[in-house]
Amino acid sequence: MTVLQFPIDERLLAQAGLKPGQEGEGVRVLAAVKLFELRRITLGQAAELSGLSPWAFREALGEWGVSWSNLSADQVADDIRNA
Repeated sequence: MTVLQFPIDERLLAQAGLKPGQEGEGVRVLAAVKLFELRRITLGQAAELSGLSPWAFREALGEWGVSWSNLSADQVADDIRNA
């Protein structure tokens, strides 16, 4: 397991909306959300990285304004046609 440590100004963490005392968890969730949004990792992998259950991670995605369905428009259209 890799552990990352880096200094971050507390004002920036507060401005980002991360709760005092839970900054590490918040940054981990935010990293998982962004990696999922960029389609670098799957929903399951992002949930694991975030430390949340898949259901809780879906809720976190909504809180950050990211759709849990990262299908492309073509994939959605194809799913609709094949439904």
